[in-house]
Amino acid sequence: MNKSYKYHLDDFNNFVLTVENDSDIAIYRALLEGIRGDDYSEIKNLKSSSIEIENDKFFVTLCNEEDGIKSYRKIEISEQLYEDLICADHQTFYLDCSWNSENMDLYEYEESPYIFKPLELGSESGSDGKVENSTIRRCEHILSHYLAGKTQSAITFVDSGTVLNVQFKLNWKMER
Repeated sequence: MNKSYKYHLDDFNNFVLTVENDSDIAIYRALLEGIRGDDYSEIKNLKSSSIEIENDKFFVTLCNEEDGIKSYRKIEISEQLYEDLICADHQTFYLDCSWNSENMDLYEYEESPYIFKPLELGSESGSDGKVENSTIRRCEHILSHYLAGKTQSAITFVDSGTVLNVQFKLNWKMER
């Protein structure tokens, strides 16, 4: 892949058009906008009460949990992420249409106060109401392959958590 290729927001938006589930789209965009936390805690702890509009700007209050200590930060997010989070919060079913499968399976989400909920898979193990790390890790893996190409290592957004924590403009582009 040409290292001088510039990824435009339109490229990302075209990518999410191929995604079936609102929750996956919201996770992709949250990762792209620099939301992560220790063990994905900023994503896992998101509640509808965490997102807000102030003076026509969109904000999210994030809760990072590291070694049992919670820390909070409030960041500006894009209007599109705001809308994606609302849609993800209202999603009640998850359509599993893995690329390597001919079947499409529909799963119900557990009742939970969090935006990203675990799937109700009928197991007896108790859930904390938060999405599993493996779900976010899968989204992060797919997104890093999309942005970086299959022959390259994961893009720096995975480590930095600051890719899109900047002003949003129509001509936004991310250099690779």
